Amino acid sequence: MVRVWCRIMNTIIEEEKQNTQVSFAGLGLGEKTLAAVERIGFVAPSEIQEKFIPVALTDRDCIGRARTGTGKTAAFLLPLFHRFYGGEKIRVLVLVPTRELAEQIKVECRKMTGDGPPYSLAVYGGTKIEPQIRQLKNKPEIVVGTPGRLLDHGQRRTMDFRDFTIVVLDEVDRMFDMGFRKDIGTILRQCKNRRQIMFLSATLPPDIMRLAERFLRDPIRISALEEENPSVENLDQSYFAVSPRRKFALLDRLLKRDNPELALIFCRTKRGTERIGRRLKEKHYNSSFIHGDLQQSRRDKAISSFREKKVNILVATDVMGRGIDVPGITHIINYDLPDNPEDYLHRVGRSARMNESGKAIAFITPEQGELLSGIEMLCNIMLREDQIPGFHAGLDDPVER
Repeated sequence: MVRVWCRIMNTIIEEEKQNTQVSFAGLGLGEKTLAAVERIGFVAPSEIQEKFIPVALTDRDCIGRARTGTGKTAAFLLPLFHRFYGGEKIRVLVLVPTRELAEQIKVECRKMTGDGPPYSLAVYGGTKIEPQIRQLKNKPEIVVGTPGRLLDHGQRRTMDFRDFTIVVLDEVDRMFDMGFRKDIGTILRQCKNRRQIMFLSATLPPDIMRLAERFLRDPIRISALEEENPSVENLDQSYFAVSPRRKFALLDRLLKRDNPELALIFCRTKRGTERIGRRLKEKHYNSSFIHGDLQQSRRDKAISSFREKKVNILVATDVMGRGIDVPGITHIINYDLPDNPEDYLHRVGRSARMNESGKAIAFITPEQGELLSGIEMLCNIMLREDQIPGFHAGLDDPVER
């Protein structure tokens, strides 16, 4: 009887949530911006969008804490479009940690605007600078770039940071991890005519908050609820206990068993990523790999092939994984565990996006029990131990000394 009553109450609560769900129109966005929302197929705002957009429209500096895969790109782009369509003369500078994320944001801009303004441009290293210089002469309303290449343009005087009235820093924590802290400060100091700064980050450690205190004016802080209690409800999370020397054999058996529609495999090192990627190719998997030492043309090809499902398995390092925003990823495989549980969340956040379902699978070696416990505590869930009948995990192998 109690279970029936609880089921009834849960149904009533869910119906009330649906009836009170906020629409994009209720966030203060204008008609042309709402048309952009319709163009990309968004139905209802995610939590970070619902909280961040109204604040961003106030012209106040703001700090948004948003987990990967919660729609933060649209959370800062839509207020910019609203201002542009409302007749404001704005120029926006977006700082990002990787070339892949710069391209991703440019693509999102193009999806929202179609063939019309505001126009966007991605600038980053690893490609010829001359085409970027020519495009910058057209004064695009939105420039998305990595700190190093942006500073290069500033030194060449092909870009004047004083032209930008709004500055967005996306994935600030990752930029700090990659050593861009000094570059960010240099750029912000040169944006002397900025009216608004927006920080978006998955985590807000003290060093990021010190940067915010230095450059932001009385910022409003916004955090999606899932940031305090990370949501992994739509993920089937499991792990395999395996010895290091048997990990690739396990990966082979797992891929044959699950036959994933779209799988992203994370490795710790560039060398390991390339080695696993080549071994999968040798076994005739439809796969590719990506890491920071590859030429930009090869990185672009790997991501576009994965996005277009020309390959269904992509092996990547963490830094490259931050720039892979591909819908429909069914499997996240942690071939190597990250060093901390927070990075695990960033990884698995690439699947089960926007209420879709997905699988997150971790390979756990005997010495990683404490790290597994940390992941379970952060996610507030016990990962299910998985096994493949007949597979020898090598846990009884003698330890080399």
